[in-house]
Amino acid sequence: MKKYLIFFILSLFLNSTASAINFYKYPEKDLSENLCSNILEKLNSPSFPYSKNEPITVKVDLEIEDVHKISGKNLDFETSYAMWLHWKDDNLIKVLKEFEVFTNKGKPLYLCDYTPKSIIGEKRKIFDPVVEFFNLKEKPNFESGLQDWIEIFSDGTIQSRIRDTKIFKGYFNFKNFPFDKQNLSFEIWSEFPNSMVKIIAEEPAMSGYKESLYSFNADEGILIPGWDLVGVEYENITYTENDGLDYSGLVIDLKVERQSSYYLYKIILPIIFILMISWSVFWVRGSQLEAKVNVTIVCLLSLIAYNFIIDEDLPKLSYLTFLDVFILLSYFYTGIATILCVYSFVRKLKSGADISKVDLIARWLGPTSYFLFLIITFVYYYNIKGTLALITN
Repeated sequence: MKKYLIFFILSLFLNSTASAINFYKYPEKDLSENLCSNILEKLNSPSFPYSKNEPITVKVDLEIEDVHKISGKNLDFETSYAMWLHWKDDNLIKVLKEFEVFTNKGKPLYLCDYTPKSIIGEKRKIFDPVVEFFNLKEKPNFESGLQDWIEIFSDGTIQSRIRDTKIFKGYFNFKNFPFDKQNLSFEIWSEFPNSMVKIIAEEPAMSGYKESLYSFNADEGILIPGWDLVGVEYENITYTENDGLDYSGLVIDLKVERQSSYYLYKIILPIIFILMISWSVFWVRGSQLEAKVNVTIVCLLSLIAYNFIIDEDLPKLSYLTFLDVFILLSYFYTGIATILCVYSFVRKLKSGADISKVDLIARWLGPTSYFLFLIITFVYYYNIKGTLALITN
């Protein structure tokens, strides 16, 4: 009898412990589907603003999966991304308390997941902050239910994900082209004013719902054709719309640096070589005047051809890039060489004058002054520190 009594008491203890532990097994999805369905059924259409009369804080966590291309000509870039949104819903918290599955202690526990149509579509079971990118190439689609899945947690947090591939507007400055650095900006906004929705960045250390992706994955080696990834910055901003209301937003800048080796080896060095050829004619004997003129004219035409190649990579700009200044300087010095050759040719032909002094001066003055102006151009565009770093590298 005593043995059965001990067994009975032990059974009661194990059952009560199991029922208590069952709550903490939610991350293993030990919840029955009936409970998830019941939670969904209990949720009512959201009323806003909530009783607290405070804005909903939406934490944004952006994962850049790939940057497919950056188009300087079209002033845009194409990116595949996953954007995670986290916010708390008072309506959901009430229902979770009713089912006795609410807790705000420790790490929040995963409960259920739903399709967007079942919870924020036409049925509108929870509030949707309607977050979208503002600087899309196409018109931003500020509509409810853009997410591809939605999860709920034991502390009343809702996590949703928007995953897509889009083309974004690029705010590029090509002044230092082809040694330029650019920002690939992601402007994230809500259609609701900041009195209703406040958007902030999800800090990696604060993310309790999944391993944070906001720290970006620069270390994971995203390869951008023709560019190097050098860093990520973000800023929480507020702006005023035409309706006079303030809206909160988040701007994430992906900092990239152009791989300039192509332009250095395929354009800049060949142009310098062409220019040296055009000035080498002054080392040729004075009797070969016609050949001198022909060489300088061919060099000038070669520079024009290179200019057409560069125009294919950039839009029509209202300012000069570094490469524009470099080519214009090369035009000028090749043109001067051509003019001196023609002048010497005409003078020799008409009066038989000695042109050796012109050749002697041009041999040293032309190349020396060209490289001097080239250095000044580098200093102007990149400052002294940047120029020294470029030369030493």
